[in-house]
Amino acid sequence: MKKLLTIIVLLCLLGVVRAQNYKFQALFMYNIAQRIEWPNLSGEFVIGVIGNKEMHKELESIAGKKQLFGNTIKVVHVSPDELSDKMYHILYLDRSSSTKLNEVDKSVAKRPTLVITDKNGLTGGGINFIDNSSKIEFEIFPTVIKSHQLQLSGSLLNLGIVRE
Repeated sequence: MKKLLTIIVLLCLLGVVRAQNYKFQALFMYNIAQRIEWPNLSGEFVIGVIGNKEMHKELESIAGKKQLFGNTIKVVHVSPDELSDKMYHILYLDRSSSTKLNEVDKSVAKRPTLVITDKNGLTGGGINFIDNSSKIEFEIFPTVIKSHQLQLSGSLLNLGIVRE
């Protein structure tokens, strides 16, 4: 009985830690977006979330309070098949959706879209969050980001682990 109670408490704590992690990742995404030069930005800044509802909730919380470059932020839940006809400035793929990265990349290949994943070590996206319980880190792929007609600030490169 004691073991079961201990396991339940640990799982609850893990859920709280993971929810807190989404909050920090959402703030990181907002700060990353501020360090990129977006072409033809007018109207809404659209963030698409593939997968995780917690991340969607955290990003909506930010969108309700902040703007990007004077534009309102719109957060939408999408699936990889819905990408071909809409413009997204940022697409976030949660860990379980990371297998769809190639499909997502093909859909947004020629668009100014930053693809961010929640799984380190993936190639094809622009930024990958690194699963590290002590702090939030991210890999950044400048060549991929530039191929999407996006310009990076030097400060962004200093914040992440640069990969080529």
